[in-house]
Amino acid sequence: MKKFILSLFLLTVFSGICFSQSKNFEGYDNMSWGTTLEEFKKQNPSAYDETKADNIIRNEKLYYKDGNSVTRVYRFFDNKLCWGRTVYEDPSEAICDAIIEKLKEEYGPLYDFNEGKDKDSEYFILSWYPSTNLTVMFELQQIYNAYGRVSSTLLFITYQNDKIMADIKNYEKQQKKKNLEL
Repeated sequence: MKKFILSLFLLTVFSGICFSQSKNFEGYDNMSWGTTLEEFKKQNPSAYDETKADNIIRNEKLYYKDGNSVTRVYRFFDNKLCWGRTVYEDPSEAICDAIIEKLKEEYGPLYDFNEGKDKDSEYFILSWYPSTNLTVMFELQQIYNAYGRVSSTLLFITYQNDKIMADIKNYEKQQKKKNLEL
């Protein structure tokens, strides 16, 4: 009987580990990854198309939706949601700190930190990887003017499905291979 109970306990523990799902919502703005463009348009009639030529090459569409203090960007691959971004323009330091705290509460401790600089900007990226289908990034980018002073600050909170993002890169590579001359 003890072996049976021990086996049942181990089976329960391992099945919980093997089949557990992320407790975090996997998608963006209350829309799951894979939401179709048609469903999105029905739910967001004020969203507008900002698809550029380089998006078309990657079989993507970009839609924007303006809010009170943010702009939301939705990226669709093969007409399915795969990426979302919330954009703040010139946020205060208090807003940045509050967002970082909220991200830590939602997704746990920070996993990765990157920073970089070029002649026109400086950036900081904080990343969380709550599951295999969700990456969350906080990016603060300071843009410099001709005098080397910060002229504006952009804050991006990006949610993406890494598997679909890899599919996009592969699709783009396959498209480019078609036109290569050897």
